[in-house]
Amino acid sequence: MTNEWLFHICRNGLRLPLGIYLRKIHFENVHNFTKDVPVLIACNHPNSFLDGVIFEHISGRRVYTLARGDAFLKPVANYMLRSMRILPIFRATDADSKIARKGNAETMDELYERFSLKHCILIFTEGIAYPEKALRRLKKGTGNIALEMLKRSDYTMDLHVVPTALNYTAFGKQMQTVHVSYGEPIRLLDYVDLLKEDEKAFTDMVTEKVQVKFESDVVITKGDHTEEKEFVHDLMVNENYRPLTHKYLGPWKLSIEKANSMDETLANKVKSYQAVLENHKVLDSNVGGRSFDFISTLVAIFTFGISFPIYLVWSLLLPGIKAFVESKFKGIVFRDSVKIGFGMIAGMLLTLCVFITLSFWFSGFLLLLAGVLGIYGAICWFRVKESLPHLRNELRWYSLADDVRNDLEKLRADIVAAIT
Repeated sequence: MTNEWLFHICRNGLRLPLGIYLRKIHFENVHNFTKDVPVLIACNHPNSFLDGVIFEHISGRRVYTLARGDAFLKPVANYMLRSMRILPIFRATDADSKIARKGNAETMDELYERFSLKHCILIFTEGIAYPEKALRRLKKGTGNIALEMLKRSDYTMDLHVVPTALNYTAFGKQMQTVHVSYGEPIRLLDYVDLLKEDEKAFTDMVTEKVQVKFESDVVITKGDHTEEKEFVHDLMVNENYRPLTHKYLGPWKLSIEKANSMDETLANKVKSYQAVLENHKVLDSNVGGRSFDFISTLVAIFTFGISFPIYLVWSLLLPGIKAFVESKFKGIVFRDSVKIGFGMIAGMLLTLCVFITLSFWFSGFLLLLAGVLGIYGAICWFRVKESLPHLRNELRWYSLADDVRNDLEKLRADIVAAIT
């Protein structure tokens, strides 16, 4: 059983660092995330703990995440992880066979209970996190869980598997943009006959359907034209960016299939465009019309008096957190997650200090208002700080001659037309 009070403290504590660290979260095909049935979310795993945090904040449903079982072997870690709605799943390499079998049997019991309550379970089908724009061989865990749940329910549980592609614009950097694409749900009751006839064929079918979704919607930059594929992904982020604070932005289609199968013609267009951008020292976001976040700027200006002291404290804290994390965690795959975790702790302490300090001057509603405006304003200050280089390039962009700007816009339009 989870400790709900601890979960909600941690969940709400993550909002501040998550709001600072990520620029936007975009969604595609939200309607595929079915509401009134148990759901097994089968997702790729590019960014360690941060992947699970994102789904908990965006799904609107109770989500339990499966994680490597060896992390649960110590009592304190087991208590904390389960309190965060994280459940263990053991691989052959995580522990000795007896512990792994016992742990997985207990997890299967809990999964059945959660699915019976129409909860969601998140499984990372690759089995291990890699901070790369790549896709690795999928494990059989998703198909095996689907098989076990149907058999336990005597083939009556209306369990849906939702293949989900998760893409980041970058790893280990602040102000990333995240793209989440829900695939067509796999209604397992439609395949009961196949399951009864051949269990292996059933699990292979589930894995293959997840694989198809990943291959079409996960940004893969290995092979030829790696740099150009990365650039096209960022270009499409700029093309579909909307400067709104809402989470759900409607359809946001990345033409990933085109990027992943990039031919010489498209690669040469991208190279030519990159060369002209470099020559004039402007960014694609300037040409594409996405540069300065005016909403965040206005909020920061209106909350300047309250938010600046909080921003100043954060500015002193973050370099130390960054240096500590990068010295202690050599693997980049863990850095984003650890930074978010440290940010949560620092954010809670900072919030407490702010409210204690402000209580000497304000009371009641004014104290609450000042605290909220100050913390939100601090987030906006960070976004303004990140946007300043874009503003500088924006001024440079408007200083270019009209024919140069027209040429750049035409080059960009040709690329967009080729990938949409």
